[in-house]
Amino acid sequence: RALAVSSPKRLDALPDLPTVAEAGYKNFEADQWYGVVAPAGTPRDIVLKLNQQINLALNSAELKKRLTTEGAVATPETPEAFGKLIAQEIDRWRPVITSGRVKAD
Repeated sequence: RALAVSSPKRLDALPDLPTVAEAGYKNFEADQWYGVVAPAGTPRDIVLKLNQQINLALNSAELKKRLTTEGAVATPETPEAFGKLIAQEIDRWRPVITSGRVKAD
């Protein structure tokens, strides 16, 4: 049986399942996320067009429903907001990786 979700908010698919923080472990958050990136130097107009089309898909009722059944939440973003998230995640996890001497194979 599930005890809690590690996201900061409850999932729509499991509204009665508390978050880890609600279960008593304050400041606990371990989200997973997915995104689409382009090579450095990709022209801005191409990045914006990709972003626009991806956000259209993420805002569609059909995809939202499918993601909800998978326990995922669509979060359409701007390229700048997504870049900020990546930078925050690097800052957040760098000390963990460094102190644990984690190495990619």
